[in-house]
Amino acid sequence: MRIAVTGSTGFIGSYLVPALAQKGHELVLLARPGREDAVPRPAGGQVEVFTGDLTDAASLDGFLKGAELLIHLAAAHDHVPDEEMRAITVGGTEALLEEARRQGLHKDPSFEIWIVSSAVIGAPVYSYYRDTKRIQEKLIRGSGINWTSFRPTLVYGVGDMRHTAPLLRKCAAQSGKITVPHDGLSKLAPVHVDDVVQAILLYFDFDRGVDCCYELAGPEGIPYNQFLDETIAAAGGKVKRRNISKKWADRAIMLKGLFTDVTEDRRASAYFTLHHEHDISNARDELGWKPRPYAEGIRQVAQGDWWR
Repeated sequence: MRIAVTGSTGFIGSYLVPALAQKGHELVLLARPGREDAVPRPAGGQVEVFTGDLTDAASLDGFLKGAELLIHLAAAHDHVPDEEMRAITVGGTEALLEEARRQGLHKDPSFEIWIVSSAVIGAPVYSYYRDTKRIQEKLIRGSGINWTSFRPTLVYGVGDMRHTAPLLRKCAAQSGKITVPHDGLSKLAPVHVDDVVQAILLYFDFDRGVDCCYELAGPEGIPYNQFLDETIAAAGGKVKRRNISKKWADRAIMLKGLFTDVTEDRRASAYFTLHHEHDISNARDELGWKPRPYAEGIRQVAQGDWWR
């Protein structure tokens, strides 16, 4: 199958591309100008690099030529300004749909778009990132093209230098404390990057009769305190976890608010009052997907010195 992929230089993409190549698929990987060397090139894989920019619709002309499937991984995260986030996540999706129309793929019932989005779409805490992901998914769902949305949450794994590595380094400390707002009982469900890729590969063999969404998360929600304790154990740390009651956390934010903007602090505090669990039953039942528990996964990820 000829598959076009965006976001191949990202964390999930660096795992998915070799897995697709191993299955014998012909891959066309989008790379921004100057980023061509960062594209993964699996040994023996049929890989073509297409230079283009999601913020420049004209540069994508020909990207989807002959493609049977588009796997759309690319998105801007909340570490970039809102305007840039919208241009990449929303504008880039509009540009891809325009390219699909140029190639006549919107009239081809065999062509599909699989978007690897984020389970944060359903989270009750506001973020502009979440809103751009919602719009991205709605654009694809309304395009008339057959679609599927995979929604992984809190993905971790070897090579993740933005989240996993800093967390492991923090938890590996041999002294000190990690402060957790509130009681630490709010739940989250981290998912291993290999398990995300496995779900996508399993979908190739599923009889896809309808458009659908799959939330991809750990097998069950775990309290934030447990999440930290299991990470500390995996990293071999001796740092102590310390919880601060909501009352004192709110007072600290109020005091800080006398001198500076505390919007982000309030949002972060609210995060720890909510459960972030996800219904993965359709991925389990339809695809036979079995994600690993966090304690098992983080022990595997912590092996070696890659994160130190």
